[in-house]
Amino acid sequence: IIGTVRPAIAEKLGISPDTRVASGGGDNMMAAIGTGNIRPGITTMSLGTSGTLFTFAEQPVVADSAMIAGFCSSSNGWLPLICTMNVTSATTTVQSLLGMDIQAFNEALNSSKPGAGGLIMLPFFNGERVPQLPDARASLHNMDGSNLTPQNLSQAVVESATYGLRFGIDLFRQQGITTREIRLTGGGARSVKWRQIVADIMAAPVVCVTNQEAAALGAAIQAIWSDTLTTDSAPQAQLAALCDRFVQLDDSSRTPPDPANVAVYESLYQNYLALLTSEYPEVTV
Repeated sequence: IIGTVRPAIAEKLGISPDTRVASGGGDNMMAAIGTGNIRPGITTMSLGTSGTLFTFAEQPVVADSAMIAGFCSSSNGWLPLICTMNVTSATTTVQSLLGMDIQAFNEALNSSKPGAGGLIMLPFFNGERVPQLPDARASLHNMDGSNLTPQNLSQAVVESATYGLRFGIDLFRQQGITTREIRLTGGGARSVKWRQIVADIMAAPVVCVTNQEAAALGAAIQAIWSDTLTTDSAPQAQLAALCDRFVQLDDSSRTPPDPANVAVYESLYQNYLALLTSEYPEVTV
């Protein structure tokens, strides 16, 4: 809390001059609170047009890599964050190419298997931020007469978009940041198959929150926290209690990694990295 609204402003707005003012935060900081990401070990991952992943840290994360943004959280901690450029923007491009609606795309995805029949995609339709390849272009590799099918192409774009997020998870791990649970948001999180692919590629359980407007929910929780906080209260315990009360996890979406698929995807991910570094030698893994 930094004070109260100035009387003249309160009068102009028609609100009480006792209204408290807090420093607030950004959309991702609010989404962290709105997904209960206020303690170490939880990573929030957005499968939106772009991909975002962030986690709570009790100490500043001074990363070796400039690809990790060292934000402060809005919960009295730090919020290392990574953003990729090609997630549902990439899958939508392929979906449009194939003339599919979302139901047909998901049916095609459900009909394919890990590895997409050998297809590997670099999904850089919009360039890329992590790794830092702003001028990169998308490409499809290892095609033959039998594996170039709508099903495999759908699988390849979902896998490659998820590999990009795994690249970010690995950057976190290199900084000693562990991920015990991934909380998914964004349009891609509605896909049962995609949730399983995320769990298998990241080797971590995933779950969705029931309120997809996580940033708005987090802002509301922070407002309650700010309004009720007193000098003699334990601020972190109070925030934790509010998150426990208002952040609900969708138990039906809980997806543990499949051990067999984890092993398969670890090998496939290494193939992806080999292709990535051969096409873009400037990338360090």
